[in-house]
Amino acid sequence: IGVNELKPLLSPLTAANTVNSGPDITFLRAEREVAILNHCFDDIETFMAKLQQTAEAAMVLNQKKKKRSKKQSAEDDLLAAKARPPPEEEFIDIFQKFKYSFSLLARLKSAITNPSSEELVHHVFKPLDMMVKTTGGPGLGASVSSPALTSSAVSLLQQNLNEGERQLWTSLGPNWTLPRSQLREHIAPYTPVFLDGWKPEASRANGQVWEDPVESQHKQEALQQQQPVGPADMRVSAETEGSARPPEAERLYICSYDFIARNNSELSVQHGETLEVIESSKRWWKCRNRFSQVGFVPFNILEPVAHIDSPVVTKPPASVRHRHARAHTRESCKNRGIQHMPAAEDADKVMLVNDELLQRLTNGKASLNKPLVIPRSSDTSAPLDYHSPPEEVAEWLRGKGFSEPTVACLGVLTGAQLFSLNKDELRAVIPDEGARVYSQLTVQKALLEDAKRATELETIMEKQKMKVDVKVESSTL
Repeated sequence: IGVNELKPLLSPLTAANTVNSGPDITFLRAEREVAILNHCFDDIETFMAKLQQTAEAAMVLNQKKKKRSKKQSAEDDLLAAKARPPPEEEFIDIFQKFKYSFSLLARLKSAITNPSSEELVHHVFKPLDMMVKTTGGPGLGASVSSPALTSSAVSLLQQNLNEGERQLWTSLGPNWTLPRSQLREHIAPYTPVFLDGWKPEASRANGQVWEDPVESQHKQEALQQQQPVGPADMRVSAETEGSARPPEAERLYICSYDFIARNNSELSVQHGETLEVIESSKRWWKCRNRFSQVGFVPFNILEPVAHIDSPVVTKPPASVRHRHARAHTRESCKNRGIQHMPAAEDADKVMLVNDELLQRLTNGKASLNKPLVIPRSSDTSAPLDYHSPPEEVAEWLRGKGFSEPTVACLGVLTGAQLFSLNKDELRAVIPDEGARVYSQLTVQKALLEDAKRATELETIMEKQKMKVDVKVESSTL
């Protein structure tokens, strides 16, 4: 199981960061940190090879013991030495480098490519799984507290792990699933020591000392947490918005939709996840999940647990794309529980609403990456126009033969909101069927235009007929 042959490279954008006198500080820092990351991969690779050799030697030794029971030979002594597992401190050292690598991958997310940080996460989890199995379970790995993960590393893992990787990650406990800011005990500082003796340069050409990249990231995130929390347009003081801790019986809420955090103050959540509300305000609530991670979540995707079994439940929908200024679109948003934004508000707030739709839809993108199967569209009488509610949209999608993941993803929109999405946006949220949805929408738009023209023609003909009738009547009189 190898990772060092997958060493990432600096992206062209990062490499282009040069000035007349040579590379700038951003490029030099990224170049140094990529070298550190690659040496972590080297050590992980070397240790994995060592474990493989140990396993092979143990297997050969066991086979020899089964075949004969003679006096142990010098060859057997050598095999026994090779079959002896590495000492515990070597396992701990590699576990530390796994954690350090995750924080570096998150820090370098915008600076590396071929492969990207998101792709490398999956490759790193393969040897991590082997490490956990070799040590008899997650116990030893879970005890490794230093280095602590950064908040950005936790977000990177939350947003990219598949089901099997997530189970392994959560089995390692809070030292792996929580950032340093949320751990109760003090975490000792960490400086990696590499097996080949390599050390990153300690200072720049001007003599300024390089700071440890992960420690630097911890400091940056600590400063960000001291600033007002929540999206820029939602930052309000307690005097304006007010905050209160809900009563004990009403602190548990269920998420109605997925939500992806866009900064360190927000909390990524999944549909059906239970959260404890710590503080509530008008639009963003501070919540804690089952991993004790704390962050802000939009209030309109949360439902009280106590009300789930109620016969009448009104689910507040996630934010929707509000591209058109038509009155009926604004009204439909209002009817579905979305707060209307006055025209006087800044354009970036409208863009926030647009982004939230794409983020919510894109969160289900991974589950749609299945072999492409294009079913034949069946005849359907299900209507779809700009006034269609979400129920009609979902029925129309089913009638056209789209898969249930696509129906679930797009069936929360009104007709106007669905028609407002272009081809690229549809492909982004549903890669397998986005182009076909767009094609069917184009056909449906044409049908609506034809119907509109036909109606207008009928109106014109009716008026002409009325004029003719009036003339005939007048001449008769």
